[in-house]
Amino acid sequence: MNDADLVMEFRKGKTEAFAELVERHSRPLTRMILKMVRDQEEARDLSQTALIKAYEGLSRFSMASSFKTWLYSIAINAVKDYVRKKRPIVDNEALERVADLAGSSADRLEQAQLVAKLREAIHDLPERQRLTLQLRIYEEMDYQEIAEVLGGSAGSARGNFFQAVKTLRAKLGAQS
Repeated sequence: MNDADLVMEFRKGKTEAFAELVERHSRPLTRMILKMVRDQEEARDLSQTALIKAYEGLSRFSMASSFKTWLYSIAINAVKDYVRKKRPIVDNEALERVADLAGSSADRLEQAQLVAKLREAIHDLPERQRLTLQLRIYEEMDYQEIAEVLGGSAGSARGNFFQAVKTLRAKLGAQS
């Protein structure tokens, strides 16, 4: 049974259909959110918030897009609200892990520093570019799906992605 069938079953009163949707989407949804907020507890909470909002709004879901796209739109809005309330701090966990390892090589430390710089550069991107980049790379969404999640056109999603990549190349190239 696909997501659309499960939505229809839920609308007929079969609540176990929503449980199946949760089973299918909660882990990838939480992983996507974790990449944005970089806090496991917050990612779980935001994922639960998005799923609750989806449950409450499923009867009004127009099915103009896929359930996944609609759910991710809800999650992105929850993340935006979270970020507005509490700006996440750039973490250097990769650096800390490598520094804690006894006998770590200079190459590994350099790699960890590059990862930290990349994370910071991604964090500093304008919100729309950052979200587009994350959905394209981590969630492997096509530009049309990204447009449906964030609003706008596939062309604007493509433009945001390429601008984000260009900005990252410039920032990381300047720091080398």
